[in-house]
Amino acid sequence: MDASDEIADPPPWPSNDADLLREEGDWWTVACLDWPRDRWLGYINGYWKAAGAICDQIISSGRDQDQLVYPFVMCWRHYVELHLKTLIELARSYLDEPHVPLRTHRIDLLWQAARPLLERSFPGDDDSTLDDVDRVLSQLHSLDPTSEQFRYPVRNDGSATLDGIARIHVRNFHNVMLGIANLLDGADTGIREMIDTKNEIAEYYRDW
Repeated sequence: MDASDEIADPPPWPSNDADLLREEGDWWTVACLDWPRDRWLGYINGYWKAAGAICDQIISSGRDQDQLVYPFVMCWRHYVELHLKTLIELARSYLDEPHVPLRTHRIDLLWQAARPLLERSFPGDDDSTLDDVDRVLSQLHSLDPTSEQFRYPVRNDGSATLDGIARIHVRNFHNVMLGIANLLDGADTGIREMIDTKNEIAEYYRDW
């Protein structure tokens, strides 16, 4: 009997023993939510990796791009929102500025708060790179100013989302966003290292 004659397993279906939190034998598929040093990093890196996995799937299969584009862009947008919020808090901590959470989903407002903090954290760096980030994040904000455009086909008032946007080249979008992610990730790593160094120096001189 060849593979075509084998009886395929039936598709999953609701059952009386279904349990979302049950663990089974394939331990390598168990996700641990309690290990990260900083839980924000789990969320940040998770959405970044999810966007990459979706892009890889589209490129390798050449299929489903018209459906996967929505979670793909949503993952990238949410990644940026989370990482900007984290960078704002990290930079304020490093600069000894008060922590004032920005309770907004707007990418433009988050970047307006993050950019001057990054400039003060890394004085002397080339601001033209931040200008490039500014341009791309402004475009991302225009695509989805309220974090709803790629989650719903209509707004609360019944009007269609994504008005006037007919095409997105997934691979190009992904490569542009990778550039943004690499800069944000580098800034994140740099500020964390500077905070650690600052704390070590403070600890060293504490008893003097």
